Amino acid sequence: MSDGIHLTEYHDKVRQWLVDNLPWLASIEYYPETRTSMVTPCAFFGVMDWERAENQPMNGQLSVTLSCEVLAVLGMADAKYQLEVRNAAMAIGLKVEGARFGLPVEPAVFISAEPDGFNPELDDYAVWSIRFSQNVEVGEDAFKPEGLAPAMVRVGVAPEIGAAHEADYVQVIPNE
Repeated sequence: MSDGIHLTEYHDKVRQWLVDNLPWLASIEYYPETRTSMVTPCAFFGVMDWERAENQPMNGQLSVTLSCEVLAVLGMADAKYQLEVRNAAMAIGLKVEGARFGLPVEPAVFISAEPDGFNPELDDYAVWSIRFSQNVEVGEDAFKPEGLAPAMVRVGVAPEIGAAHEADYVQVIPNE
C-alpha cells in the first residue's frame, strides 16, 4: 500500500489536515508541552503508542496500529464551557472518523472521547481526549516496482489473444 510511513511525516500530515479541516481552532500543536497561557479553543495531537496490526503485508514492511489522541482544549471563562468542550470533542471525532490525512494509509477509526485529567499542565482548561486508531505500514516495500509503472493493462482470454484480437481485449486502468 505504501513505501512506509515515517512517524514525523505522519505527525506533520495529521496536524496539517486538522488545521485545514478544523478552522475554528486557534492552533493545533503536537503534545501539550506549552508553559505559557494558550489562546483557546486549541488542540494537541499525538501518537500515544502502537502495536502490531492483525494483518501483515508480507512485503518486508511491518503493519502497525497507531493509537492516536487529539486533546481539545477550551478556556473556562464561558459559562457554557462544559457543553462547548463536548461539542468540540464531538466535532473532532466526526472529522477524524474515516480520514486518511492525505497519506496512503487505512482510514482512521474513532475509538472514544472523554474528559482528560492526565495532563497537569492543562489543569486551568477544559480538556477532552479524542482517541482514534489507524493502521500504517512502516519500512521499505521489498517488492516495490522499479522504473515506470504501467498506466494501462489490457486483458485478453485465450484463445482470442495476440495482435489480431487486440480490439477484443478489456482495458484495465490501475488505481481506479
